[in-house]
Parts: sequence; C-alpha cells; structure tokens
Amino acid sequence: MAGKLPAQSSNDTTPKNTNWVWAAYFSICILPSLFFLNWLKYLAELVRGNETYSHIPLIPLVSICLIYTERRTIFPGRAPGWKIPAAIVVAGAVLLAAVRLKINSWDLAEQTSLMVLGLVLLWTGAFGVFFGESAMRKAIFPLSFLAFAIPLPPQLFSEFIGFLQKRSADAVAVTFRIIGIPFARQGFDFALPGVTIEVAEECGGIRSTLALVMTAAIAGHLWLRSFPRTLLLCLSMIPIAIAKNALRITLLSWLAVYVNRSVLFGPLHRYGGIPLFGLGLAMMGLMVLLLQRLPSRIPAQGK
Repeated sequence: MAGKLPAQSSNDTTPKNTNWVWAAYFSICILPSLFFLNWLKYLAELVRGNETYSHIPLIPLVSICLIYTERRTIFPGRAPGWKIPAAIVVAGAVLLAAVRLKINSWDLAEQTSLMVLGLVLLWTGAFGVFFGESAMRKAIFPLSFLAFAIPLPPQLFSEFIGFLQKRSADAVAVTFRIIGIPFARQGFDFALPGVTIEVAEECGGIRSTLALVMTAAIAGHLWLRSFPRTLLLCLSMIPIAIAKNALRITLLSWLAVYVNRSVLFGPLHRYGGIPLFGLGLAMMGLMVLLLQRLPSRIPAQGK
C-alpha cells in the first residue's frame, strides 16, 4: 500500500513557504536605508545625545514582538488585496525621494523626521503587499506603533515641551495654594520662603510623558481592544503626567522650605521621578479598569 503524507493540522495557521516572503520583505525594509546613511548617522547621534529619543531603537523590537505573539491571528492565510498597501508604499517612497533629493528647504532634523516617516509608511505598505491587506489590517497596531520611532521636528518638539512646562507650572501654583505654601510667581520662577525654584523645561517631564503614552498604547491594545478607548487612554496620560510632575515639584519645594533646601540638589531630586512614574502607571491601570467598564455601544432609543 502506498504511503501517504500526513495531513496538515487544521490548527496550523502559519503561512506556507513564507521564508522567501520574509526575506523579500526585510530586504525592502532595509535596502532603502542604504541611501540615507547621513540621515541615519544623525538619528544615531540624536539617540545617543538626547535621552528623550533613547526609546527609538526599542520601537521596532516592540512591533516585531507584538507581530510574533499575534502571528496566529495576523497570518491565517494570505488574503487578496494589494491596492491600499501599494498606495501606502508609493506614499512612503515619494516621501523618501523628496528627502533624498532635498526638494524643499528642510533642515537636517526635519529631513530625518520625514525620512523615518517615509520608512514607516514603506514598511507598513510592504507588509500588506507581501502578506496581504487582511494581514496588514490585523497587524495595524504593531505597524502603527512604529510611529513612536519618528523624532518630532524641532519646532513641534519645542512647542510640546513648552506646553508641558507651562501646564506643570500652573499645576504647581494650584498645589502650592492647596497646601498653603506662600509664593510669588513670575513666569516659571517661584519665590518661596528662603528659596527660589524654577520649573525648567526638563521639569515638564517630556520623557516620562512619552513613556506613559507608549505604555498606555500597548495596554489599550492588549486589554481594551478598541481604538477610541485606547486613544482616550493615551490622551489621559498627558494630564496624569502633568499632575505627577506637579506633585514631584511640590514635594521637593515643601521639603526645601520646611526641612532642608539641599534636597533640591540631592538624590531625591535626581531619582525621585522613578517612584512617581510608578504612580503614573498605577493611575493608568485605574483608567484601564474604568474604560473596560464603559458600555461598548449606546443602546438604541426605545429598546
């Protein structure tokens, strides 16, 4: 009797013969970078020299891990449909060409931001071209998460820092009034009894704010499974970060006024943000629980 090949398990959702597909996909992702070595060098220097951007190398790794852990959902089989992914590839290629040919008077920082945006679009669209539009839609969160690797253009970055700095100073003024610390304010400077403090740009907490927003995006994807709720969770991290920064500044100021002003220059000032970041994560957890309890849809009238 002739032997038979064992039947493939119906639970096996891994696409067949995809080694060459993955090889081609990663080639498409990597090869364009060879034309942007100067920009990539600037990006590497930015990551090394500015702690605000130290997360950028981790973003692609997080996206790859998410795609791998959700592979059975993303890759049940290659479904037809390439027009939308191809349009995204074209958009990314046009943007990369515009940066490479320097068709506008962008400076190097702006060019680098646009280059990374172009690469993200190219990677996203190519994913749909090689694995199908259905797979791209199912992997839309890991692919969209790559947007966190785009460095903000200097002007937008400065405006965001200024916003956090201003709102943190306003929140500090409110907390000073609540706990009864006398102060005189001029802009970002606060004259307190025996000490003067400044809510500097770094006091705005740009790094912790970005970390909270990125963590909230992942938490929303894992536990909320709803774009509106995930977006609301991410947006809620901004006032939470501002409140956390204000709490830290107020605590340090109170200790400087009533205990010892040296706390403004000691370990508590340098490392005090770590436990308060944990507080921010706890508040994020409460927001997740709250959003999970919201009704998924509003019932129709009369039903």
